[in-house]
Amino acid sequence: MEILNTIVNFITKYIFNQPFILLSLVAFVGLILQKKSFQDTLTGTVKTGIGYLILSQGTSLLAGVVFPIAAILGKIFNVEATSTGMGTDAFTQLWGSSIAIIMVLGFVVNLILARFTKWKYVYLTAHQTYYITFVYLALVIEVIPNPNKVVLMLAGGLLLGLYCTISPSLVQPFMRKVTGTNDIAYGHTTSFGVIVGALAGKLFKNKADETSESMKIPEKLSFLKDITVSTAIVMIFLYVLGVAIAGPAWVQENISNGTEPFLYALSQGALFGVGITIVLTGVSMMIAEITEAFKGIAEKVVPNAVPALDCPVVFNYAPTAVMIGFLSCLGTVMLCVVIFGAIGFYALTPPVITCFFGGGPAGVFGNSTGGWRGAVIAGVVAGLLLAFGQALTVRSLENTVADFARWSNDFDYSTFPFFFQQVLKLFVR
Repeated sequence: MEILNTIVNFITKYIFNQPFILLSLVAFVGLILQKKSFQDTLTGTVKTGIGYLILSQGTSLLAGVVFPIAAILGKIFNVEATSTGMGTDAFTQLWGSSIAIIMVLGFVVNLILARFTKWKYVYLTAHQTYYITFVYLALVIEVIPNPNKVVLMLAGGLLLGLYCTISPSLVQPFMRKVTGTNDIAYGHTTSFGVIVGALAGKLFKNKADETSESMKIPEKLSFLKDITVSTAIVMIFLYVLGVAIAGPAWVQENISNGTEPFLYALSQGALFGVGITIVLTGVSMMIAEITEAFKGIAEKVVPNAVPALDCPVVFNYAPTAVMIGFLSCLGTVMLCVVIFGAIGFYALTPPVITCFFGGGPAGVFGNSTGGWRGAVIAGVVAGLLLAFGQALTVRSLENTVADFARWSNDFDYSTFPFFFQQVLKLFVR
């Protein structure tokens, strides 16, 4: 058993938790199966990994810019959120090895299902499977404090494999609408939100041709069509406004590490533009390489297989819709913060990172079905899902990882946990 744990932990640490290595290996295998030359195989393998690393650096930069806004907004709206339970670190220490085994089993089940069923999607965003496993495992522990670990890991691996196979298949009809092809799929824990966003966008299906990318802008404002410029300006505005309302002195003491507050706001906004540019560059490189390399796997191992990739893969298709979805999602969450606090329902912590990486893609999908209006309504719906999802999920995890659910609540592990837990309780009574 100790040898098995060592092997699983190695695979998890060096492959599943290192997406650039996993994607590079997939590209390598695919190119070898196509009998590509040594130089083509080496180039494709390296560029796939580097493409993901560029993407990853961009997303990390974006997260670093967006995260402080949550604290600023918390100050503005006087949100004093407390979380009970053992906390993320303690829970990870107790259950980290079980999560690793579930992740490995889930990937194996995903490959088997993709090989022998009509759902041909291989979920390559392996690091996201950690978070969804983490939350649903915590939900089980809330109901069954001392479960049989073997049964837990086997059942968890099966359910995770089903999720990794079925989730991209449910998104794919809408994904084809976004990309115009069937070459890539959407493999991310915001799947439910983008599906709902696409459906909400259909409310404006008669205006679907008026997309965010073809919006008419006066000549003097044409610079806004440059996504680097427009995103930087939007974030500078949000930061400056936040600093002014929260108080420059408070921001300098608690957020900017002594940097002059409005200078900090300017630099953060500019960095956001940098992050978006890096993400789009990495996405282009990664998709170009992985789709070509994956043909070998689709021909030899899993017939007609389609790679399911991280959420930023849709950013290039409608970058303006990303910002529309993000802003409408964030605005909705802010409104919920006020309303929830006023009626005493719940002290909502603004999940700004999820507003961007969830609301942004939802905007892209909404734009594909209803134009820029669809992007707006998709962001609004996404904000409602995040707000109510956090309220229900935090309460469902009060003895374990409520702290995690306050800042990270992707749709797939914040919309359903409460209901999953209620069903689970029916079977253990």
